[in-house]
Amino acid sequence: MPRPPPCPSKTARSIGQRLNHACLHLTPSFFSLNMGTGIASILLYNFPYPAEWLRILGIIVFVLNVLVFALLAGGNLARYLRFKGLFKATVTHPVAGMFWGTLPMGFATIVNMVAYACVPAWGFRWAQLALGLWWIMALLSVLVNLGMLFAMFTRQKHTFESVAAVWLLPIVSSVVAAASGGVVSAAIMPFSPSLASSTLVVSYIIWGTGVPIACFIIALWLYRTVIGGVPATAALPSMFLPLGPCGQGSFGIILLGRTVRELAYQHDVGLATPTSSPYASTSLLGVADAIYAGGLITGLVLWGLGLCWYLLAHAVIIDHVLQRPNRNFFAPSRFSVGLWAFTFPIGVFATATNILAVELDSSAFRVIGAFLSVQVVVHWLYVSALTLYKVGDGSIFVAPEVAAMEGKVSRRFGPQREDLEKQ
Repeated sequence: MPRPPPCPSKTARSIGQRLNHACLHLTPSFFSLNMGTGIASILLYNFPYPAEWLRILGIIVFVLNVLVFALLAGGNLARYLRFKGLFKATVTHPVAGMFWGTLPMGFATIVNMVAYACVPAWGFRWAQLALGLWWIMALLSVLVNLGMLFAMFTRQKHTFESVAAVWLLPIVSSVVAAASGGVVSAAIMPFSPSLASSTLVVSYIIWGTGVPIACFIIALWLYRTVIGGVPATAALPSMFLPLGPCGQGSFGIILLGRTVRELAYQHDVGLATPTSSPYASTSLLGVADAIYAGGLITGLVLWGLGLCWYLLAHAVIIDHVLQRPNRNFFAPSRFSVGLWAFTFPIGVFATATNILAVELDSSAFRVIGAFLSVQVVVHWLYVSALTLYKVGDGSIFVAPEVAAMEGKVSRRFGPQREDLEKQ
């Protein structure tokens, strides 16, 4: 009689089960790793006190970020192709669905670094690539923003108690896309001023789909926090999320205004002045100056609002940690993906501070920007190390949408639900 096929080793089964568990629980929130890594690369590359070794470190982290994004994108694609009903469960979940906003925001950090590092080094082809990637990211951001608002209206159930800062995530994706449009338009401007101008117009529109709605959500969340108290311990890092639209909104509106001004003065291209007017040149420059000044003032106001959230969030965290039962808040045993929420909001606040330092020629803003940049990079190193540790033991992979399905998850191919539950 033929011999039966050899049984797979215990190690092989264990690895397969762990990969399957990781794939099942690879929620969209893991793209916050991509966001944090990306903003760290940008801050290193554009540090307020530049140095060549910092730019090299920024490029190394940028390459790492591309690899992280590729792994997460591939893992999420495999997740929704492999497991039935999981995509719908994620979209309709009142918390997990909000993290779809982290996908375009993480992608935006890659687009920005292409514009910052690759375009000056390799020219127009890379500028075209950056513009093409930006259009993909911008469309995805608006789709996630409006799509999740639609899902909140029609597919999800919310109460006063469920109002949370994570509601900002899909909305802030539009704010990030608008700011990224300013980065890309500045990069492509020397090669094609007309393309840069059209990118700016679209970016202003996208900014309008993000910042005002984010302010509405912040008002709701402020009311909920005043009446109901600060979030639970696991959700405390979300206190920093309102910093995101303030910081990135400030950076974006200042950069867009600066690029409009550069287009007018360096390339004689405007957004609103007809070239047939006998006073076209003077009017063009006047309009550009007005747009720049308005953006600068708006950016300062948003930076001030962001400073409020930065200080309040730190005060709440410190107050929580100083209480004796909570002194292990940052311990490895308490670590979750949620701690990445510190990184990107403070990072975009740092980018706003850095651009204000340049536009105002301010040493004070430059010092604050350097401090914030160092804070972000140090925190990125901390959460990256703990993430690797938690990935190793598998405890970081927890998906609330899977729990909400009560184990009723089946595969499109491979072992079915009963086998899945055993794992």
